[in-house]
Amino acid sequence: MRSLLARLAVLGALAVSLSACGGGTGNSLPFAGGPNQAGGSPGTIQSGANGQALIRFIQGSPDVTSAANPNGTVDVCVDNLSLGVLGGSAKYGAAATSTANSGTLASIPGGIPHTVSVFVTQPGGAGTTPGSECATAPGPFFGSAPLAVTTISPGNNVRLTIVLAGTAATKTFGLYVFAEPSFIIAPAGSEVISHNAAPAFSAGKPGVGFGTCSTTVTPCVTAATLTGAGSVAPAKIATAAAAPTTTPVTSALAAIPAGFYDGIGVPAGVPVPITSVVAPTPPAGQPYIIDLYAIDGPAGGLNLVPITEQTLGYGF
Repeated sequence: MRSLLARLAVLGALAVSLSACGGGTGNSLPFAGGPNQAGGSPGTIQSGANGQALIRFIQGSPDVTSAANPNGTVDVCVDNLSLGVLGGSAKYGAAATSTANSGTLASIPGGIPHTVSVFVTQPGGAGTTPGSECATAPGPFFGSAPLAVTTISPGNNVRLTIVLAGTAATKTFGLYVFAEPSFIIAPAGSEVISHNAAPAFSAGKPGVGFGTCSTTVTPCVTAATLTGAGSVAPAKIATAAAAPTTTPVTSALAAIPAGFYDGIGVPAGVPVPITSVVAPTPPAGQPYIIDLYAIDGPAGGLNLVPITEQTLGYGF
């Protein structure tokens, strides 16, 4: 009995140590004590968790941008801890906990539900460091209610991307969740994963189309439509109680192009390009896999966020 208690004490100390580490390096561990979604001490062991899930977050809504918040920055909370302790803030058009949109991932316990809350980043000052709102999440923080809340229930050994997307004017503002490949075996060739996280732009259209560019200038000279991604429907909005997941479209690449574009989707033919980006630099020693996230732009426009996917060191 004494031996068992000693082992449990070691495990508990290890969990606390892990939750304090990471700091936005891609391995932060937002543990929260049971009952889940009701607070608890960081680092406590959660009943039912027997694996991990990897998540990333993207701020894809222009609605958050204002004079007081020109970058449209938000803080992301998983249960009562910041997503990426030192890098939990995400600017409009960028991924949280990422460096130059490298696609950094955060790890959370799989097999159990988690509450995800998004707040407008608080102004500077004592007690308002990134993620300070998480202490009261999903409730208000000094009177500031969260922008959006949902409950995710990831399985074990899965990847998710959560996007704050849409606009209030079109009644599409909220959280959207995508089920990403887990890369049990990394692809042998290059590929692009296309996500339609632009529900406001997609209203009344066939969807968003994705393709490659033969030049790096804007607007780019289109080269080809990404296979299967000529007209990608928008994801379904999440509710506070549940987050339906959308599977993005994966297209093989014969060669790395000069750039990528998104635009108005078409049932057949070439999408009408609107926004283009230079193709990210291939990662050293890894397959070339790019995530493309179409997000709503100001005044009904469309933007594109490219992220270099991580396949080695984050597989299951």
